Amino acid sequence: MNMAVAGEADAITIIADKSQITTVNATTDSDDDKVSSISQMDSDDDKVSGNNKYIHDDLSFYILSKLPIKSLKRFGCVRKSWSILFENPNFMTMFRKHFIISSNNDDDDDSGHTFLLIHHPEMDLYRAQLHLLPRDQTFKNTLKLNLPPPFHDDDVNINILCSTSVNGIFCLNQYYRGGDANKVRFVLWNPATNEFVVLPPSPDESEPRPPDLSSYHSFHGFGYDKVRDDIKVFQYVTLDYYDYNNCPPITFDPMFVIYSLRTNSWRIIDIDMPYWLCSSAYQGLEVYSDGMCHWVAKHHTGEKCLLSFDLSEEVFFITPMDENSDFSHSTRYHLVVLNGSIALISNHESADTIFQISILGELRVRESWIKLFIIGPIPSFDWRPIGVGKEGYIFFRKKDDELAWVDLSTQIVEEIGVKGEEMNCNIGTYKESLLPIEGLNN
Repeated sequence: MNMAVAGEADAITIIADKSQITTVNATTDSDDDKVSSISQMDSDDDKVSGNNKYIHDDLSFYILSKLPIKSLKRFGCVRKSWSILFENPNFMTMFRKHFIISSNNDDDDDSGHTFLLIHHPEMDLYRAQLHLLPRDQTFKNTLKLNLPPPFHDDDVNINILCSTSVNGIFCLNQYYRGGDANKVRFVLWNPATNEFVVLPPSPDESEPRPPDLSSYHSFHGFGYDKVRDDIKVFQYVTLDYYDYNNCPPITFDPMFVIYSLRTNSWRIIDIDMPYWLCSSAYQGLEVYSDGMCHWVAKHHTGEKCLLSFDLSEEVFFITPMDENSDFSHSTRYHLVVLNGSIALISNHESADTIFQISILGELRVRESWIKLFIIGPIPSFDWRPIGVGKEGYIFFRKKDDELAWVDLSTQIVEEIGVKGEEMNCNIGTYKESLLPIEGLNN
């Protein structure tokens, strides 16, 4: 039997000899159509010659291991053995292998890079440096990028939102601009063209305010609106007024504000936000992927979840955490994008050298979290990861401050050759583009 697997994960064709021809074509069909086709394949025993009445599990598992989690969950109704795929160690071994191979194949593009944003102490200030790592993912022969002019005289407290570029564009943000805790600066920057756009002040900054009114920027997001061909930046702002005459603080309604590059302006969105968030690139609680931003959030009841925001529809989605996870009661999470999938690195306080990686198959479906990797024990690693690089390696800071990555397929650890202090280094991905920033909204 010859087998050909199409380029897209959802397109699979099995080709046998003339007496055994069965096809599962998923290129244009919906998931329901795919399930129906496979069910028909099982029921039409008379179409299969020989003693075998259906494709053997070894072959079907190999094919299924190349599909996304969402499709696999839906195929569970086809056959009993398919309903417990993620409990089958042989299938999980194949699925992990193909997951890693697919990640490495996607990284062959020379326009993609791993970036390292690191703050070095200098005269009690932590000055930002941005580097692109070479293909071997070490600090040797890195390319240092000069930050855009707005940061030439003030390069402290700088973040890269969502730890990635979008259409070749970084969104840099800076807290405590000019020493003012109420001010945040946002700059869109394309390193390949050196073009940058400084965003205007957000509504909480531009309106007159009492001197004792303080603003807190709880979380941010940045990404691409595919429907409107627009770059958007947003933040959640809370305002508190403190009277130093021992009067109780006055709390104002929070604001969810969003910036559009197309209009070069901010606007306030009326959205109920029952979740508390506190995110930055260094805390690892925010990511962007395929038109949506995601955060690890906490409800006022204490329940944790994945909070997602669709940049085109401007609506939120809630995905509960996996109750069956070994680390369901852990308070330590790190959110990343791994091979195009939302992934959660978690760690139990009682086993701080072991890390679990779970992949989300479908938004809003608690049961679609799949525990895919267990890393460790690695006694030398500090708990919090610092990001995921171009090759799919997970980067950590070691307890001696050396930065290192771990290969998921081998669990081999390699130091990259530079030190970084806690909460002062961040790894992410950057893909070059020569498209001008302003060209996006023309």
